[in-house]
Amino acid sequence: MRLITLGVGAALGYFLGSREGRQNLNKMTNNAQKFWNDPKTQEKVSQVQGQATQKWEEAKSNEKVQNLTSTVQHKVDDAKAKVSGNGDSAVKADADVVSDPSTPMSSEGPAGAQN
Repeated sequence: MRLITLGVGAALGYFLGSREGRQNLNKMTNNAQKFWNDPKTQEKVSQVQGQATQKWEEAKSNEKVQNLTSTVQHKVDDAKAKVSGNGDSAVKADADVVSDPSTPMSSEGPAGAQN
């Protein structure tokens, strides 16, 4: 792993630190843009997008997927009911809790509960 990191660092140093490296980086960038903008490439991209959309629709309408989705949703609803149903402290202070991004940090945790 260290050897890979060393190699990546040396390559970045070469490409960013020398004039010849920057020229090679520009050449590679231009070649990548030409490849991406090539009509044949875009045709393949469109085909893959169409296939992915088709597979997505098949997966959404699959009975097994719908059953699993409803099972997971029921478990989430049950967990929410358990947490919100307890009038005291629904979550213990030492439990791992995912923070709600819409809640200010100052109102979270034990210090926030005292305010």
